[in-house]
Amino acid sequence: MAEKRYVVGVDMGTTSTKTVVFNFEGEAMGYGQKLNPLIYPGVGRVECDGPSMIQTLYDTCKEAVASSGVDPKEIAAVSFDMFRCTMVTRDKNGGFTTPIIIWQDLRGAEMMPAMERMLADHGMTTDDLYDLCGMPLGGVNPSTKLQWVKKHLPEAYGNAVRIHTMMGLMTKAFGAEDYYDDIDDTPWLQLNGQDFQYSDKLCDAFDVDKSKLAPLKRCGEIIGEVSADVAEKTGLAVGTPLVMGTGDQQIGCLANGCIPEGIGYYCGGTAGIAAGKSMQFLRDPNRKCYVLGTPDGGYVMEGQANAAGSAFKWFRTEICKSEDMAAQTIGMSVYDFLTHEARKSLPGSNGLFFLPYLQGANTPHYEANARGTLTGMTFAHTRADIVRAVMEGICFDARDMLDAMVAGNVPDYQTVRLSGGIARSDYWCQMQADIYNRPCETVAEEEATALGCAMVAAVGAGVYRDFNEAADHMVKVTRHYEPNSDTTQRYEDAYQAWHQVYHGLSGQAFNAVKDYQEKYRN
Repeated sequence: MAEKRYVVGVDMGTTSTKTVVFNFEGEAMGYGQKLNPLIYPGVGRVECDGPSMIQTLYDTCKEAVASSGVDPKEIAAVSFDMFRCTMVTRDKNGGFTTPIIIWQDLRGAEMMPAMERMLADHGMTTDDLYDLCGMPLGGVNPSTKLQWVKKHLPEAYGNAVRIHTMMGLMTKAFGAEDYYDDIDDTPWLQLNGQDFQYSDKLCDAFDVDKSKLAPLKRCGEIIGEVSADVAEKTGLAVGTPLVMGTGDQQIGCLANGCIPEGIGYYCGGTAGIAAGKSMQFLRDPNRKCYVLGTPDGGYVMEGQANAAGSAFKWFRTEICKSEDMAAQTIGMSVYDFLTHEARKSLPGSNGLFFLPYLQGANTPHYEANARGTLTGMTFAHTRADIVRAVMEGICFDARDMLDAMVAGNVPDYQTVRLSGGIARSDYWCQMQADIYNRPCETVAEEEATALGCAMVAAVGAGVYRDFNEAADHMVKVTRHYEPNSDTTQRYEDAYQAWHQVYHGLSGQAFNAVKDYQEKYRN
């Protein structure tokens, strides 16, 4: 038998899937990446093609194994992470009864009033819902999407024999016997938050057939092995153990070494995710931040922004076409070009404020009708102010979440570990330290979510006894940023003004804009 030397992490992000082969010290040996087959059928709607998504998983895995040059028989195990709050319905033959409705899709928001009435009919309020499952009622949650399918596509719900998240899609595709979902990161509203099992009380309230819901497994548990058919499609060896993974942000926390209390986490990827951990049972007294489990049996309180790096990407693509061309001419990344431009402005962007709600506001406001805005423009403002305001607005949104979690009883952060695309920029990392007024750090491996999967695979396969030992070997801090005392007060004042901009538009103004968009939807 070949000596085991490697583990594989399969990271299903929102826009692309990456598979990475790592050695036991966290060094990447080979990569595979491919864009996900996303579909945008209308304003506020985002779907994914199921069969094409499965093929994407296979293709990236095969590419990673091939590019690594390792013997597949030396791979100890493979594990997974996925983008969350996504609903998948499967028929008895394994087909899809609807396109996959992913987390960014907002159609479920229309079901929230009906779900409130369903709760009331069972003697409950939305506060009771949060206390039971740890989730606020919100349009991003997959349960609202499921209710939308029940209302508008009842035949699709009736024909579904399994309803699962993207984790169920991954585990089944790689050879598990069923569409196993992760018990720590199944963000359904019909869960009991104490033990993360399905709640009969909530399933009854929302009229969800519990027998259709995917069986739950714990992160780190071996759930099957690679079959001959899957081996041919992925390049893995027959019999390679499959280890249950978890959601992209829990896995990102793991890969950033956010294992003890007091190390916060912010991932500025397509979405923005902030997280804080406690080994004690968590509930936010304000019922704003959702609570999930961690791979080591603790609790994580999270906040989610529907747009973070994607907001900056939209700004680059739609507004900064000339900068993009100029950057290409001089052989420079357009993102570096824009951050260089932002340096010409001052902290607070001379009173220009950007709300990054291009896909609605999530934690801690949960206002699906919120929209992106740029407020405070005068003739005195420059292009540099606009660029910097967009960057700062994304950071203000992140601080909003971090502060809400501390107010929700998460132990305060001695440091915040930064991940995602915006963490590649030293300038943006320092801006975050100044706005959060907390030290910030980054780790060596940029593909943090894939590394987290590899850590889970290593623990599941018995390479390391626990996640702390895995982190000692595989996680390496590389950069440290201290808050700049010359700018923190200025940023504090800017953050408070940014807050007032949001509250001034919240409700009536945002609703009017949303109504107009719906009335004249193409």
